[in-house]
Amino acid sequence: MTKRFTTKIGSRDLDILTAIDRTPLTPAQLCKVSQTFSVPFHDEHNLRRRLRRLNDAGLLKSWPYAIVSNGRSPQYFKLTREGYRLLYGSDAALPRRRYFEEISHGHHYHTNYLADVIVHLAVMGHRQGIALRHFARENSVKLEAAGFTMYLDCAFQLVNADGKAFNFVLELDNGTERMRSRQDVESIERKVRGYDAHQGQFAADDPNRYLVVFVTTRSPYRLPKIMGLADAFMQNRQRTVFIGCDFGALLGADPFSDSVFVCHRSLRRTMVPIQNQPIKNHATSMTATAVS
Repeated sequence: MTKRFTTKIGSRDLDILTAIDRTPLTPAQLCKVSQTFSVPFHDEHNLRRRLRRLNDAGLLKSWPYAIVSNGRSPQYFKLTREGYRLLYGSDAALPRRRYFEEISHGHHYHTNYLADVIVHLAVMGHRQGIALRHFARENSVKLEAAGFTMYLDCAFQLVNADGKAFNFVLELDNGTERMRSRQDVESIERKVRGYDAHQGQFAADDPNRYLVVFVTTRSPYRLPKIMGLADAFMQNRQRTVFIGCDFGALLGADPFSDSVFVCHRSLRRTMVPIQNQPIKNHATSMTATAVS
């Protein structure tokens, strides 16, 4: 039986649910990413009213971040089980329980930073005619290679106006992991070696090949150290596997036209190769292309 909701569900509501399916979002983050919707929100107050309607309909749930922003703690929104079923069908397999639950306080900064990066890449790409597709949310993908196991912060594909696709894995570095460790614990070195071993399985022209993007949020000294580890442990230094950028520099630039990323050879680059004449994105909705 079709579920009846207390409010009429439109295409813009589905865009909201799809964006939140990728990562928990605050109203401010949602208002920004709505630039990729078929009908953007130009007023955050109107968006908040719509969020309350979706919350009352049982499609969304919110909690306060343990983060001070503009004098108050912003609310972040997640899908409920009903919201997820509305997007993917009543017979769709549900994600793990924590997908629907409150985020632990110790993970708040990480989640909020990650959402900022995802939103910025979606909006800047949209302006350049670059579509964000095949999005895999945090911890939904596990990679294994050479005895290493990596759970991704997220993965996605960017497709430019010419239809060329580029695959990416995002690693958000909050400065909490050790650079190197002799023990069998999480460290940047283990991530570098694991990703290098996994990516090394693909030929240069393999469509499954990807880049690992490190975004550092705390210290400006972390990024050179991470790229230094990449340079030291990569099996083939002529390949480009890792690129990185500081969080503040990323959000203050257009990563598709400004060379804000650096690789292990200290070469600066944009996220994808620059086209001669960027074409404005006329897609009806970017968020509608996301997959579970």
